[in-house]
Amino acid sequence: MFLRSFEILVVLGLLAAPAVRACTCSDEPPGQCPGLQNDDVVFLGTMTAVEDIASEPPASANREGQPVDIVASRLTRYRFHIDERFASADIPADRSTVDIFSGGEDGDCGYRFKPNEQYVVFTHPGSQGRLFATICGGTRPVADARALVPQLRAMRDGERVASVFGVLRRANPPFLSPPDDPDDPLPNISLKLRSRYDRFETSTNREGVYTFYDVHEGEYVFTANLPPRTELTQKPGARSLSPFKIPNGACYEYDVDALPTGHIRGSVVGPSGKPVPLASLELYRQGSYSDSRPGLWGFQGASGVFDFDHIGAGDYLLVFNRANRVDPNTPFPRAFYPGVANLDDAKAITLKQGQQLTNLVLRLQDGYAHHPVRVRLKWQGASPPGKVTVMAQADRGDNPAARKLADGLYEFTLLESAQYTISAWEDPSPQRATGRRGAGLCTPPIRLEAAPVSIDGSDHDTKEVILMFAKPGCSQ
Repeated sequence: MFLRSFEILVVLGLLAAPAVRACTCSDEPPGQCPGLQNDDVVFLGTMTAVEDIASEPPASANREGQPVDIVASRLTRYRFHIDERFASADIPADRSTVDIFSGGEDGDCGYRFKPNEQYVVFTHPGSQGRLFATICGGTRPVADARALVPQLRAMRDGERVASVFGVLRRANPPFLSPPDDPDDPLPNISLKLRSRYDRFETSTNREGVYTFYDVHEGEYVFTANLPPRTELTQKPGARSLSPFKIPNGACYEYDVDALPTGHIRGSVVGPSGKPVPLASLELYRQGSYSDSRPGLWGFQGASGVFDFDHIGAGDYLLVFNRANRVDPNTPFPRAFYPGVANLDDAKAITLKQGQQLTNLVLRLQDGYAHHPVRVRLKWQGASPPGKVTVMAQADRGDNPAARKLADGLYEFTLLESAQYTISAWEDPSPQRATGRRGAGLCTPPIRLEAAPVSIDGSDHDTKEVILMFAKPGCSQ
């Protein structure tokens, strides 16, 4: 069946926004193109009606193309008017409508169609003769199928099919596109595929669509003669392009983006002027910030530097700890660049096209009252080999992370506003030899636990707590 192979061969990067909730669509390397098969149902259609019906588990297909069941909390039936057929097994030629089903809640990969919108729909068979569509099967709005539709027509009509095809767009990183500014196709751009032995050239049409025909087996590098201050990437994540391998007879869909080359880089520093070891940041276009809506996420770690790349020209807002979490690992409330608590006092970051801003400083002011506590581990007798875990459980807010200072010595940052239970356990190494107790074998315990210690975060007098592991006993 064409669809089951097609989602493996030509649907690259199909991690659509709904997929991040619980369903994951896997990218697979391209293989030989199977074309449309006799039992496929693939069409271009307009969704005209929708109805929620009784819950039941629809059938799906595994990576080998064999039907499997997936659990759905509800079932939705979508009625489509068939605008163009590509493969329509079991649908009579005089029939102009078809019902497509999709399972309901977050984790079932169900597709959410919108009324009166046109889609390219790939289906797979389910129970009771029903046809199902998922977000991982290639189904998409027709606006996102401008490169795909000509290849489906070629397959249907027995014509030559492109080996590699797709759309080249001018884009922005996720969450940073200007309002009402969709990704723009780039027309008349020269493209090349290069392997060790072969060179192929083409160019995009006025819709940004490109095609390479009769590409031989090999590993290829994709390049483009792009406008200034842009570079080729792939979303999501704006990752750089990597070489890819294709066999003879492939039909590989490969959409690429031309993202801007601007950078916004800097440091989040505490009241002492030193970079904080952990900082979560988000970047917004000026005027689009909301406490409840994520921006482009960035992170500052032990290096003391954050870095947002592929940023286009514009005015931006930078926020630290957008969710205003009470986090002992970075004990500071929400702050906006250059280090203010209120949105109205925030300063816009202005970036020109291709500009590299590298020395921004977001200064944090008053943090939550906190102090460090060390935790020392001791054993009655020799410490057995194994993996040790140390944890501080807070009664409110986030738990602090353990910082290992030395073998058996850790440190936590505690907030004055919380109570903590500090505990430790060890999972002995499975290679640990068994001993003997009398005439029987002595089996080491599955887990060793130290007696926990409670501490008030406002207790500044306690600088160190000791967790004691009893001498391991034996269990039969």
